Amino acid sequence: MVKKQEFETWIKNYHDRIYTAIFHIVGNEDDALDCTQEVFLKAYRKRATFRGEASPYGWLHSIATNHALNFVTRNRTKHWDEYREYEHPQTEDSETTRDFRSEWLELLTPMERRVLEARVYEKLSFRDTAINLGTTENSAKVLYHKAVKKLKQVVKDEM
Repeated sequence: MVKKQEFETWIKNYHDRIYTAIFHIVGNEDDALDCTQEVFLKAYRKRATFRGEASPYGWLHSIATNHALNFVTRNRTKHWDEYREYEHPQTEDSETTRDFRSEWLELLTPMERRVLEARVYEKLSFRDTAINLGTTENSAKVLYHKAVKKLKQVVKDEM
């Protein structure tokens, strides 16, 4: 069982990373903050089930990802828009620059999207991505490359 003091250290060490992961799924700051708080409360209540087989971050990330995906499914909120505002500010001079469109992500399977988010936004290795998503490293690689291939085709079709 994880002691209260150790759990408080986890909050200090992983809060920002968990918030970022959730933000990329739910797409707006308020919902991401609410979900992050709910994830840490849920994890605190279930801390006795943490066996130490995965890293604390991996365990928290798994809870966070599932919670955020359930939140989006339950609320059917439009996601990604707020993230896009921060990540891709509009510039008047860049006609050759392509703007990323959130609807492109809807073409990916949920697992492809989760792998892509872990690799791109969280900068996780394929090994860590696989552990967090409960799959093999090879599956994570295949899912990532399928997602990139789909997105490249969409961009190509848009041209």
